[in-house]
Amino acid sequence: MNKTFVLLILVSLIITGCGKKDSYRDIDTDKIKPWVPKAEPLSRYGNHSPYRVHGKVYQVMAQTSGYTETGKASWYGKKFHGRQTSNQEVFDMYKLTAAHKTLPLPSYVEVTNLKNNKKVIVRVNDRGPFVNNRIIDLSYAAAKALDFVNDGIADVHIRVVNSPKDLVNVPIKQGLTYLQLGAFADKNSAYNLARKVSQLLGIETFVTILSTQRGALHRVRIGPVQSENKVNQLMNQITANGIPNAKVITE
Repeated sequence: MNKTFVLLILVSLIITGCGKKDSYRDIDTDKIKPWVPKAEPLSRYGNHSPYRVHGKVYQVMAQTSGYTETGKASWYGKKFHGRQTSNQEVFDMYKLTAAHKTLPLPSYVEVTNLKNNKKVIVRVNDRGPFVNNRIIDLSYAAAKALDFVNDGIADVHIRVVNSPKDLVNVPIKQGLTYLQLGAFADKNSAYNLARKVSQLLGIETFVTILSTQRGALHRVRIGPVQSENKVNQLMNQITANGIPNAKVITE
């Protein structure tokens, strides 16, 4: 077979494969069942306060009545599709959900795209975006409903329409701070990482097991850590030793 012809076939396969990898399922957002805002119980996970990300401290709001905010929205999709959100639900980029840094989980928020005045109600079940000048991170479906998928960023106005029913009576917990190095369904992967970190850094590293609807989740952790300086020091050590995806958890 002609070498040039073979090369063309290989290039075609690579391009086709990349196209499938990068594609999103076409959805009609008008057919997505809209949320009916309701006062749900405060999530057991994701509401610990204060918490730290990238050295910055965030305080989860204890009251949200009448809360509004104007700023920039971004969106997230396939990279996080199927992963756990901050309140331990599974992120589905085809549902109308969102991430916010300080709203209690879950909360319902009306988001208005100021460019076209399109509106959508989203359920906040995740934390983020931890990027300057962005106030909310929307799912792919929500960004599509607001018509800014191609732009990536939109100027929006958000308004809380409902927050957890027990927010008034149940204080958001102050917690202990840990460094989480990974979370695995496979326990061997978790314990192997814990041993590796202990040997590399000489720091006690342990595994905690969390039961979820999808099975046991084995979380590799260091801590509790008593100060922000110590958190930063440990994060630098972990990064320098080639261990990615470490994050700060407060529980």
